[in-house]
Amino acid sequence: MNTKKTLPPKLQQKQELKKQESINKVLRAIHDIKNEGRKVSITTLVEFTGLSRSVFSKPHIRELLVDYGYTQKGAVTDNSSDKKKTKKSSDKDKIIDDLRARNANLERECQLLRGRLYLLMGNQ
Repeated sequence: MNTKKTLPPKLQQKQELKKQESINKVLRAIHDIKNEGRKVSITTLVEFTGLSRSVFSKPHIRELLVDYGYTQKGAVTDNSSDKKKTKKSSDKDKIIDDLRARNANLERECQLLRGRLYLLMGNQ
């Protein structure tokens, strides 16, 4: 039993029109951003188009950005998230360095204790 419903033709036309409008806005924004000599990113596209961030995750917009070489297939880049990732990455690197230093100190302490234990066991 196939219960797949189809949209009314008028609603389909309205959706297609909205889709085409958003594609045109993005294309116009890409052209304007490039003319200003700025880097094309989701942040600048949101600024220029007035569209919400969620629009850039829609398949037709993502495909457009991939076709124009601004993103890789399956990934939409965003400058602000790149900055956050870089900050998180540097924070993680600092934590890792601190843990490595602590581990080295504990290993030295363990060696000293083994040496003391060896000396104590040898004197019996």
